[in-house]
Amino acid sequence: MAKRKPQTWDKHSIKAELHRQGWTLTEIATRESMHRTTLTKALDTGTGRGAEIISKYLSISIQELWPNRKKRSPHVIYDSAKHGPSASQKNRVPSDSGQRTAEAAA
Repeated sequence: MAKRKPQTWDKHSIKAELHRQGWTLTEIATRESMHRTTLTKALDTGTGRGAEIISKYLSISIQELWPNRKKRSPHVIYDSAKHGPSASQKNRVPSDSGQRTAEAAA
């Protein structure tokens, strides 16, 4: 018996599978308390909360639906308590000002 080729998913086939299972993007958005546009954008990008919800309703992993999707980068916030305050650039002399030449002459 020949091995079946895995399904390749594009936004149209994902949406068609949702319809086959009796869902519309509007119904899912209403149930999940989000705007329909969030799900529409997720069909194109495969990222964000919308992609996770579509994956949940189809019972198919996100990696299978969008194999080429970009990985979510961790959101990094600078912790000044840990690293100290960043140096202010307001007190620096601009590189093209005349103060440097005046200081060098003195």
